[in-house]
Amino acid sequence: MNTARFVVTGLTTSLLNLVLHAAVYVVFLKDFFAAHPAGSPEFLQQLNKGMDQLVPWSLALSALALGFFVTIVVRWSGAATFGSGLRAGLVVGGLYWAGINFGLYASSNMFSLASTLVDLVCSALCMAASAAFAAWMLHRMRVHPAKKAQQPGA
Repeated sequence: MNTARFVVTGLTTSLLNLVLHAAVYVVFLKDFFAAHPAGSPEFLQQLNKGMDQLVPWSLALSALALGFFVTIVVRWSGAATFGSGLRAGLVVGGLYWAGINFGLYASSNMFSLASTLVDLVCSALCMAASAAFAAWMLHRMRVHPAKKAQQPGA
């Protein structure tokens, strides 16, 4: 595996995963969480930072960590196509986000059960799409050895 390809894939997967999660939040989850709050508006205002209070460097590190996590999982799984990356991403994403969301639901007042389940599905789907992209990126330029032998000059 080419190191440069791995790094580029990890970086682009990080960006894609962040964009997908942000889009799902803005389009769907923001309103869903408002309709299924875990507490009073005062509690939620204390709990969640406003957009103007986000810590950009921490958000970037989080995105990079998740993007490279997905890329490593795809690489280690051997997923070499968009479909196999999607399957690996669904399994790992479902388990990963189930662990996070149910752990937070069990130990905090941050989620209602409905928001736990919906966030789990949305986050797992975002991770699966990111994994499919990573598999495609990691293997998009590879030529099967049998086909390579058939190419002129090989």
